[in-house]
Amino acid sequence: MVFEPVTHVIFDFDGLLVDTEPAYTIANSEILKEFGKEFTMDLKRRQMGKKHDEAIRWLINEMEIGHLITEQEYSQKYDRILNELFLKSEALPGAEKLVRYLIEKDIPVALCTGSCSRTFPPKAKNHADWLDLIKLQVLSGDDPEVKFGKPHPDPFLVTMKRFSSQPASPKNVLVFEDSYNGVLSALAAGMQCVMVPDRSIFDPNSDLEFKNRVTQILDNLEQFDPSFIQKP
Repeated sequence: MVFEPVTHVIFDFDGLLVDTEPAYTIANSEILKEFGKEFTMDLKRRQMGKKHDEAIRWLINEMEIGHLITEQEYSQKYDRILNELFLKSEALPGAEKLVRYLIEKDIPVALCTGSCSRTFPPKAKNHADWLDLIKLQVLSGDDPEVKFGKPHPDPFLVTMKRFSSQPASPKNVLVFEDSYNGVLSALAAGMQCVMVPDRSIFDPNSDLEFKNRVTQILDNLEQFDPSFIQKP
């Protein structure tokens, strides 16, 4: 697909800018194993992009283990495992370079993640030198204005509303996402979307209707040419 004019950019975080997704797989796998359950890639695909507490609630219901563990108990175990693993998470190829480029060109940039204010800081800590350049950060996991998580458009619409200079239209906003639910959220918000998928979780070629709705699909952010993006 051909890009419409782009004046604003929104980045997802997990699995797009920083390689945190393996940590979620390990944490969920360890906890579910206690109950004789397996955390499959299909479960991961359907869970990705949801708000933190919403994702836990969804998984407990999906696995039918609500009588064995409460959401609070699951969350405590989950966060403990994640916080240890996040310290080892590395920036993904092209992420820092693209963020710095857009900031230097005065392009309005935001971050919109399903993380909450409790879980985001440990993930961002080792990358603060460039992540802190993104002044608009929406942690939709517990942001009071975000009523519904991805794939609902709410997270991206709330983020767009908070830009100090508003885009002429949602279609002038370019979202970068790695997850199926995240892409659906961006498209539902009327925005353009570049998908950088982990193909071991979801291969866009398996769903041609979905693939044809995405503006561009890349293997990593290094492949993206931002030269056409113009500040508003």
